[in-house]
Amino acid sequence: MELLEIRKEIVSNLKEDLPDLVDKFNYFTLIKLPSKKNSVVHLRFNRPTERFPKDIVVKIFRTINMDIECSVLGQLIKQEISVPKILFHKQPFLILEKIDGMNLCDYINDKLRNSEDLSELDNNHKENILTSIEKLALWLGKLHGLNVISKNNPNEIIVLNKGDTRLRDFIYDSNSGTLFGMDFEDSYEGNHIDDIAWICCSLLDTNPGIFEMNYPKHKIELINFFLKSYYKNKPDFNFNFHYFTERLIENLNIVMRRRHINMILNKENFIKDISKEL
Repeated sequence: MELLEIRKEIVSNLKEDLPDLVDKFNYFTLIKLPSKKNSVVHLRFNRPTERFPKDIVVKIFRTINMDIECSVLGQLIKQEISVPKILFHKQPFLILEKIDGMNLCDYINDKLRNSEDLSELDNNHKENILTSIEKLALWLGKLHGLNVISKNNPNEIIVLNKGDTRLRDFIYDSNSGTLFGMDFEDSYEGNHIDDIAWICCSLLDTNPGIFEMNYPKHKIELINFFLKSYYKNKPDFNFNFHYFTERLIENLNIVMRRRHINMILNKENFIKDISKEL
């Protein structure tokens, strides 16, 4: 959907609830943000408003999952987990706090360009990447730890999963050292390793990764560091290597179908070097 159509949709549906969104004299501008399922824009007011900060995010749901996202965000905010605050919601519109920072996918991968091994990076880049990965492990550990559904089977700890958990779903403010989780419409209750496997998949499949090089050693190193950081923080959670590798391969196949990539992965090349010592 084009920005002009989104603008008309926002104004026509919300002008009575939110007078700040009156559309005259260019009171606000829109920038489209990436989203596969919904329409998401960064809205910037060009004048002071009574209710909103200068920058907000407007998410217009094209799916039926808005209630899930609102419920999960409300729960995580109460638990003091770093997520954007809800400023207003009315089906199908969700208005959120705009988070400053860089999506974690670009933050990591931009520093890995033209390298194959973490040892090739300068110390600052390497340290910054590892810090961001550790922040991610801590964020997921807090999400799972505060939202345990069942621990009856130590090999299958059921938690609230973020769902379809990609690196781009996190915004990292390197100045404050804060990592924010975004997009919770696919959240569900399931094995905690589901989220873990999606993160490792996202590390592997984003450029530079397995679709650009046969053996992305730096990504394998980051996966191992991520797994060790997560389970160091959650020693009461058991790591099931067999379940993890099944989910990882399944997720990689999902990604290849999404991207219409027709190739056969040499799974042994990277799975054998993912840590089994946890």
